Amino acid sequence: MKAGLYKVDKIEEALALLVSLEDTKQTYTFPVNDFTHEPIRGDVVEVWLDGDAWKTKYREEETGSVKSHALDFLKRMADKE
Repeated sequence: MKAGLYKVDKIEEALALLVSLEDTKQTYTFPVNDFTHEPIRGDVVEVWLDGDAWKTKYREEETGSVKSHALDFLKRMADKE
């Protein structure tokens, strides 16, 4: 895997299939539990290597799903409490 922007293409059990938004369209699997939000199909995430662990960030601007926006908002509100 390499750092960059990815779209969640599919989620099966504990793994998400990520498709690169670059011209290469490479695909990778990523553990669902390692996301910083609850991923759903269609989410756009930024992935980078922090030390020896991969990190993710939900990219609200690039994700067009209303459901994704709502879930992200609820998670942020719960994290603040």
